[in-house]
Amino acid sequence: MRYDVFVTVWGHDFVNKFTEFSLASQLAHGNLPALAEQADVHYHIYTDRESQALFEPSLAELAKIAEPHFHFYDEIAYGGDTLDQAIANSDPTTVKHNVQRLTAQHMLSDLSESAAVLLDSDFIIADGSFARMHDLRVQGKRAIATSLMRLNENTAVPVLRGHIAEHLSPRALVGLCLEHMHPIFAGYFADAKQSTSYPSQLNWRVGSSGVIAHGLFPHPLMVIPDHASGEGGNKYFSTMDYDYALRAVSDDSAIHLSPSSDEILICKMTPDTYLTEKDQRSALTIDRMAHFILNNTNIRHRIFLDQSVQFVAEEAGDWEIVTNDAGRFIEASYKAVELAVNQLSTKDPLTLVHLKSFLGPIEDFMSPQLQSRMQGWLPK
Repeated sequence: MRYDVFVTVWGHDFVNKFTEFSLASQLAHGNLPALAEQADVHYHIYTDRESQALFEPSLAELAKIAEPHFHFYDEIAYGGDTLDQAIANSDPTTVKHNVQRLTAQHMLSDLSESAAVLLDSDFIIADGSFARMHDLRVQGKRAIATSLMRLNENTAVPVLRGHIAEHLSPRALVGLCLEHMHPIFAGYFADAKQSTSYPSQLNWRVGSSGVIAHGLFPHPLMVIPDHASGEGGNKYFSTMDYDYALRAVSDDSAIHLSPSSDEILICKMTPDTYLTEKDQRSALTIDRMAHFILNNTNIRHRIFLDQSVQFVAEEAGDWEIVTNDAGRFIEASYKAVELAVNQLSTKDPLTLVHLKSFLGPIEDFMSPQLQSRMQGWLPK
């Protein structure tokens, strides 16, 4: 059995953040070391040549349990040139996601009977998450997805620096996220007075004990493409959380969404200014959520949104009551979607395109990113 782990990161500050926090969490006993006891682990680092030396202090520890592979941007062909040239000429605000998509597809194209473990360089992973991921693979799961919490880097780093091991138990890490919550995660709460304008995840508080979440685009932590996926096994067209797991694995029952942070927990740690919204809305309504679902998702995303996820800091609290309240909101949102679909005119070409994206197979899904790239081709 084999795992191929993916990460792309470059630049002094970003590599140092990755090695100090993300890689350190991966090296916790219940993560990469536990995985290496059960399988061969190959660790793929996509970066530029100038950054390679920055990994060296941590590489020796990683090499004890996994086989590291460096892939350099100047070796990857892109647009008649190489990826490093494209990076140099790219918009800094969008370059990371584009580089991640291209480099992930580079690794995925070479997979053979292996499981891809797809990571962001700013992930902090609770101890035991990879061990549980392996157990689920042994049980027959081909994709393992997880909803994310998000840490405010500005306030969390002083707490974590030099003490990260103390915060890697799942409940300690959830507690840290609740105490150092990123504005993006705060905006996801369904009752927030200034809620997000992009409700891809919805949160409900369970007092001070934790959070119930429902999300449309959980992160695809592990994926084993099936034969029915064809090119969908190594290609996706947006960020990987939008549609990769659904394109790569055709059987819904083989896709596992982790139901609890006690099982698998990943936190993204980003600066408090990252993706700060300027157009936050008032408290989220069912109609606004239904509009978002209809215009930004495929009907197959419902297998994720229907499932509740518990982020648990402690067991006390009205977990069942909050879970039921959240479930009713999601159910009402899809009923509103159904009503909206029934009222749409099928005479309008653009409406038909959007209906096909929502109601058709996942191969017809056009994410917002894909729509923006295809704007000139869509019917007016």
